[in-house]
Amino acid sequence: GFDDIISWQPHGRCFLVHDHEKFVDTIMPSYFNQTRYTSFQRQLNLYGFRRLTAGRDRNAYYHEYFLKHKLFLCENIVRVSIKGNGV
Repeated sequence: GFDDIISWQPHGRCFLVHDHEKFVDTIMPSYFNQTRYTSFQRQLNLYGFRRLTAGRDRNAYYHEYFLKHKLFLCENIVRVSIKGNGV
């Protein structure tokens, strides 16, 4: 698996990228169109994910509809429209 690179936190409500360089080199080419970690972070933000900044989940990403073993919730994740550029 990729648990040394990215994994769910034990409670299953957020995920953490442990090794940004390996994530970019190993996982991103297979699953994402981005080639830079900052682009991946921007996409997370556009889809409503929040980076947690305190506590034991510091630097993990959370979305209310992205929970471990709850794939059916993912259909509720939508891209936030950006005013002014037609996206």
